[in-house]
Amino acid sequence: MATKSLFWSPKRYKWLKLFSTLTETKSQTQITNHNQIPIDQHSLMNLIDDSISSLGIQSFSRVFSQYHQFINTSLCNSMIRLYMDSNKPQESLFVYTQMTKIGLSPDQITFPIVLKAITKLWYRNFGKMVHCCVMKMGFHSELFINTALVGMYFTCRCLSEGRQMFDEMPKRNSVSWNLLITGYTYNRKFMEAISVFREMQLSEVQPTEKTMVGVLPACAHLGALDQGKLIHDYIIESGLRVNIFVGTALIDMYVKCGVVDEAEKVFATMRIKNVYAWNVLMYGMALNGQGEVAIRMFSDMVMNNVKPDGVTFSAVLSACCQQGLVDKGKQYFIDIEKVYGLKPENIHYGCMVDLLARGGLFDEAQELIRTMPMKPDPVIWRALLGACRIHGNTELGELAISNLIDLEPNNYVNYALLLNLYAKDQRWTKVSEVRELMNRRRVRKVFGCSSIEVDNVVCEFVASHRVEERLREIYKMLSHVINELKSAGYVGDTDYDFEEEEKESALMYHSEKLALSFGISKTSPDSTIRILKNLRVCKDCHDFFKLVSKVYGRYITVRDRNRFHHFVGGVCSCKDYW
Repeated sequence: MATKSLFWSPKRYKWLKLFSTLTETKSQTQITNHNQIPIDQHSLMNLIDDSISSLGIQSFSRVFSQYHQFINTSLCNSMIRLYMDSNKPQESLFVYTQMTKIGLSPDQITFPIVLKAITKLWYRNFGKMVHCCVMKMGFHSELFINTALVGMYFTCRCLSEGRQMFDEMPKRNSVSWNLLITGYTYNRKFMEAISVFREMQLSEVQPTEKTMVGVLPACAHLGALDQGKLIHDYIIESGLRVNIFVGTALIDMYVKCGVVDEAEKVFATMRIKNVYAWNVLMYGMALNGQGEVAIRMFSDMVMNNVKPDGVTFSAVLSACCQQGLVDKGKQYFIDIEKVYGLKPENIHYGCMVDLLARGGLFDEAQELIRTMPMKPDPVIWRALLGACRIHGNTELGELAISNLIDLEPNNYVNYALLLNLYAKDQRWTKVSEVRELMNRRRVRKVFGCSSIEVDNVVCEFVASHRVEERLREIYKMLSHVINELKSAGYVGDTDYDFEEEEKESALMYHSEKLALSFGISKTSPDSTIRILKNLRVCKDCHDFFKLVSKVYGRYITVRDRNRFHHFVGGVCSCKDYW
């Protein structure tokens, strides 16, 4: 009975029916070989498709084996493309392997689709084998195949192979250049992406809108405002469309460089504004200390009938958190599900824990963590720990760090936050114990790194307690600045400074101070000094920058790991709430 049921199932019946029609059907679209009965190509494709979906890979292989005389490269290409269009890359690669087994030669149409499937699956070794096949079959000059190879290598993080492939291409088009730029940006090689864009400008190939969408995020991540402005000027001068993608990329670049006014101008010129454009600008406003503006934008967005999504509420709750707007944040959190029918995610709970705990409402924050429907992730516990550091709540901070260390036992940031907490409470024995634990677990320290763009060149500085000869002029300038600030009342905050970038032998060698000294010496007094840091700025550096902005009359922007700090006249946009 079991056998009969299996044999006569609807899918098997359809499959067997196709089998029987293969020897009877005669059609205008035929495949013939060695005097075999003509077979309808469409029926054969249906047979192959049904065999893999109904009877599995082994049956699929049997169909190829039994009917190989009726199968040609064109049919296989159609099947490979069919599966890719149906988001079934594994099936596409299986068809490719089967066609090679029965002796069919792939052609210039086969390889781009196969490489696309490999890219989607991250099968780098498979991709290298296909590359060898391309070379053996003499397709090394085919533009579309070479372009697909570049995309495959960069997606699979084989950057050197991808660049070599690009350099060896006898001919390149805009798609090839765009893939190279996007590939570097995707792999966080932002300087290389900008460098390739400059190469493209000097080539015979004109950049397109997609080029801009690839290179502008690199400028955003580096905080390379001058380079971003040059690209914006190029877009205008060359007549490229500021479509939804280019416009959103420009907004993202400007807000991540701390220039929200320019971001608003771009937003105003966009004819179509989707939820992504609204989200980017709202997030940018929140990170730049303009939470009230971000909240007003949310109201404008709803009035313009743009439906908010989860990212929208992350931006709105971040705005409330940055400004300490507890009541507003609570209402928005309720509205996520009650008004807009969305399910709060971990990121939203993280924002609420941060908001409540920073406001000193630790009982409410703990209750929210206890009742949330998903398991708290590191973002939740890190938000709680950061608030404990601000308020000196060592006991709750220890609870948070114990959960963090369980989830991320090798993340240096977690230990640095705990060190900071203990140091503020002057519990030096605990500080030593945490250090010993870090040594036992071989937790790698994250060194501070700051960058500044001067004359379209991004310069990087790394925290160090040694005086390096090549930076002697910068150290000299920094010493001069410190002396000036001491006359104005500056005293280094040495009580605690374990926040991710330890002072070791001297506070003066923190990376952002080196970048600031370089900026003071290399830029005009009326220009803005813009610094990007990979870690959270420490309290001493924060106080230092506030005083520099007052004594030197400079406008300074610092983007750290968490947010922007705009220093002017001795005041920071974060209102010391960070």
